[in-house]
Amino acid sequence: MSEYERENETPDSRTDGIREPLLGNTIASDGDDGISLRTTDGTSESEQGDDGPTEKDISLRLCGKTYFMNHNVVLNLVLAVLYGISDSIWSGTVFAAYLKTLSGGRNEPVGNVEAVNGLAVLFSALPVGYLADRYGRSIIIKIGGVLIALTAAFHISVLQWIGVDANALRDDSNAFILLGIVMALWGIGGGIVNGPTQALYADSTPAGTRSVYYHYLFVCYMISSCCGPILSIILFQKLGDDWNLQDLRTVCYVGLGMNFFNSFVMMFFDDKKALNEDEVVVVEEQTVSEEQGKQQADDPSPASSTHLEDGGSNISADLPAEIIEAQEDGESTNFVLMQNEEEGEQSVPPEDLTMVTRQKWIPYIMFTSNLIFAIGSGMTVKFFPLFFKDEVGMTPTEVQFIYVLAPIALVLSSGLGTSLSKILGRVQTTLVLYIAGLLCLLSMIIFKNYLDSHPFALVPIYILRTAFMNGSYPLQESILMDFVPKNERARWKSLESVAVFGWCGSAALGGIISDKSDYTHTFLATVIIQSFGLIFFSLLLPLVPRNEADMAR
Repeated sequence: MSEYERENETPDSRTDGIREPLLGNTIASDGDDGISLRTTDGTSESEQGDDGPTEKDISLRLCGKTYFMNHNVVLNLVLAVLYGISDSIWSGTVFAAYLKTLSGGRNEPVGNVEAVNGLAVLFSALPVGYLADRYGRSIIIKIGGVLIALTAAFHISVLQWIGVDANALRDDSNAFILLGIVMALWGIGGGIVNGPTQALYADSTPAGTRSVYYHYLFVCYMISSCCGPILSIILFQKLGDDWNLQDLRTVCYVGLGMNFFNSFVMMFFDDKKALNEDEVVVVEEQTVSEEQGKQQADDPSPASSTHLEDGGSNISADLPAEIIEAQEDGESTNFVLMQNEEEGEQSVPPEDLTMVTRQKWIPYIMFTSNLIFAIGSGMTVKFFPLFFKDEVGMTPTEVQFIYVLAPIALVLSSGLGTSLSKILGRVQTTLVLYIAGLLCLLSMIIFKNYLDSHPFALVPIYILRTAFMNGSYPLQESILMDFVPKNERARWKSLESVAVFGWCGSAALGGIISDKSDYTHTFLATVIIQSFGLIFFSLLLPLVPRNEADMAR
């Protein structure tokens, strides 16, 4: 899989009355940054409305009170926990070491298997995203759950067939062909987890606060990612703490077996439990209704408003028909405004139309910059465990301990990014974190001789580098989902997975370079490539509002 990733943020007083699906929350109306929890007895930790749970919520009994969470939000958080545990047990350090040991100490096969995984993502991502947008996210997620269960069973069978005698299989290309097929299947399954499931997650969360929800998702995945290395440490201590095929295979079995739980959870996602209407429209509608009420107090003329059939809230007659239709279809008003501009309708001031036109480029800029960063990361990320193993001389337990600490640092970095984003803005904060991460990796190159012999200095720098480079994931996800219409989110999430191909393609090149020279040259290539990605990402500075809550107006 790729490097760690997810987000955070809170609204201001202009977002009064938006109900959060997570834990049945409503956003505090006094402008404070906290999030209040609503219970069945109508009490809360801050001022809020008294609206109750809906059929889209799951109830959770905790400390004598019942809390409510949106159905799809709960399942995504549960899946993040389970996927984080299973993935961190087998797919990182352990499987990379297994492949290198199986190939007789070469890095190239490690990169080649990763490249096959990326090719599978490349050719499946867009079709999966299109099908999810066309026929519904939940049906594709269920198909992905079946695929993950079958792939886990197939992978276990292949490892059992290969055995534990590296000398007997070193020249057997069939073993690597089968492992390549397995990784291709994992690429398709992983694309579904990172595409349609997260698109449905976005559909189930309100605009203006999505970075909060992606921060929850990020924290769930990161904290659970600590469990995998901890379990691996326990297993290695029992097995002998050695880099041999038998021990590595046993650890892989445990991680692969946990994927059956992931598959089970994926059977219960439901498109019908997503939010039905665009949250931005809700706020606009409420604002218009308030103004309308004032107008009606002065002028009771029936021409001043239009009633809904069910006797609900009134909608201003001045509200464009396209906006009302977008609300009914669950489409983002940002994109209705774009369509109006293309059709020559001046429903907003010309200067706003110009900005809306420019903001169309936001998803494309983000995709391109992420692809550049992925190409750079692919040359090093899969080889960091092997770097600690071969050049620094660490044992399996010591390497796994690094990956216990890394997710914790990522959670803290994500929280730091969230706090900074309220002051600096989401794009600005992401750039700051990227620069800090690149400087950490650059220091590993410049001070290589000293750091390789002083792991107590090297490891903290590496952990900081990992935290800074990935701590902005929640902020980036919220930006993407705020500027992509609901009916295209699965496609964009799947297209985002195509960046994994750049990652895995460069992993093959990284394996060749590290075999011919050393890992430091791949680190340097990563710094150079990602510096260009940093420059490209900075194009978002004039396009994305600094205050995320502005998206809810």
